Amino acid sequence: MSGSMETKNASPERVRVRNLPSTGKLKGIMMRYMLKSKIVELFRRKSAWVTAGFPVEICYVYGVHPLHPENSACISGARKYSLELIEHAESLGFSRDLCSYFKTNVGATEKGIKLKQGGIGKPTFMGSTNTICDTHVKWFQIQARRMEVPYFGFDIPSAVAGTGDARMEEYIDYVVAQFYDFFDFMEDLTGKKITEKKFQEVLRKSDKLCELWHEIYKYRKDVPTPVAFQDTLAAIFPMVLLPGLDVGIKYYQALLKDIKERVAEGKGAMPPGKEKYRLIFEGIPMWYRIKFFHELANYGAVVTYEPYTFSFGPRKRLGLPLDESLRDFARLMIDVPYNYSLEKRIEYFEQVIDEYNIDGVILHSNMSCRPSCSGMLDLKKSIQRDKGIPVWVMDCDQNDPRSYAEGPMKNRMESFIELLEQNKE
Repeated sequence: MSGSMETKNASPERVRVRNLPSTGKLKGIMMRYMLKSKIVELFRRKSAWVTAGFPVEICYVYGVHPLHPENSACISGARKYSLELIEHAESLGFSRDLCSYFKTNVGATEKGIKLKQGGIGKPTFMGSTNTICDTHVKWFQIQARRMEVPYFGFDIPSAVAGTGDARMEEYIDYVVAQFYDFFDFMEDLTGKKITEKKFQEVLRKSDKLCELWHEIYKYRKDVPTPVAFQDTLAAIFPMVLLPGLDVGIKYYQALLKDIKERVAEGKGAMPPGKEKYRLIFEGIPMWYRIKFFHELANYGAVVTYEPYTFSFGPRKRLGLPLDESLRDFARLMIDVPYNYSLEKRIEYFEQVIDEYNIDGVILHSNMSCRPSCSGMLDLKKSIQRDKGIPVWVMDCDQNDPRSYAEGPMKNRMESFIELLEQNKE
């Protein structure tokens, strides 16, 4: 008990997590992307709103510039604009319990804020899937009606527990048929037919980006970890919006160069001797309160794996005929961590815990993202039973700061750190 009280009352030493030197290059990449977005809007070139899980590569095959309302909402949250936009959306009749990204997007479009504040231009069309979030479908249907633009939605089946190979093949057939419908949709909008050569070129670059992302994650297994969440939470930007382009590949190559140098020197993301607890953080971070992860570091805790960021980088099979490539793409859209059955999700987490030497898990129970927080109590119980490590189910929200209470959150963080310390003993 005395040790517990000491932890509670002690003021933790301030620990600065070291970003990789090349992380600073991301700002320039994002600024150039925003500049292009503005040019596309001004000259009325083809653009599309897309969601997480949407096959962005197809946009590049057709020469369409992808815009990402979720990424724009992240910017609003990080720059402290999200609450104003969310409250504006609620004043229009949208409920408090709806997705805060959606309401941020509604507020941003209604108020016409600037790109650097999280604004986003009117697209030529909108395209979503339900593979990661079912809210995407109604979100884009509503905004497409409000902005009077066409909408295309991929309907992705869920491979629940017990789904056999035959049923999976039926699901893949179903998604591939939608790809061909989408090609017809794109031809009507752009006047262009898909070419297998261009498709394979974009796919090859997309897979290279994913290959580099996987290599970055392999180095995160090292003790001490050379890469913390403070780098990867922003570094997913090329994976989400630039797959199929050279710029993201060059950026990840620069990150890897930094990582290899850090590993060769025996250094980690934390200062020497400060890495005490290695964590998984599951879910979307609280963009308005990124300082949370720096506060964890003050206690010697570093997030070294996140299903959220890793999920954006599935490897592709290359050199296949178009129809076979589409089947592989369809399988990847169905079989992602946020679409896993509970049993498969538990197995996935427990494998990562072993591979990354994880000491504790934080599960963000974020009601703005129902798929990511569904089954969390079962997941918590299984991890604690099978792996014997502490799990914190944190009730919060990705973009609505009204869901974050400073005092209670600090107390819960300290209690979690106590459990990590006791478990180490």
